[in-house]
Amino acid sequence: MRLLMFGLCAAALFGAAGCGGGGPVSVSGAVTLDGQPVEGASVSFTPAAGDGGGVGGSYGKTDAQGRYALKTVIGDRGGAVPGKHKVTISLSKPDPKSPEGAEKNLIPAKYNTKSDLTFDVPTGGTDKADFVLTK
Repeated sequence: MRLLMFGLCAAALFGAAGCGGGGPVSVSGAVTLDGQPVEGASVSFTPAAGDGGGVGGSYGKTDAQGRYALKTVIGDRGGAVPGKHKVTISLSKPDPKSPEGAEKNLIPAKYNTKSDLTFDVPTGGTDKADFVLTK
């Protein structure tokens, strides 16, 4: 009986610890640029360490109010794994000045190609993963 109880407790502890980072938790927020909601922006979270618990990073797209909710890259599950993430935010539109049809990113490079944005996803998830961007 004691061995059975030990086994159940050990299984519960390993399950709570996540045994590999744990599963994704719900993450959502809003993106604004110079005080205005950004519609159609791509938001990407990349785990700072490891493989993200086997789900890779997470991504989302902002709506007309600038709101987004993340999904995992692998498995397309809602959320992101808890822990620190590098964040990139971009919004590309065709550049009418380019004869090759190149696209122009409307979000400053400091938030995408040169991003130093980070976000620490709490173990309980959050709906306050907000990013206030400026030009």
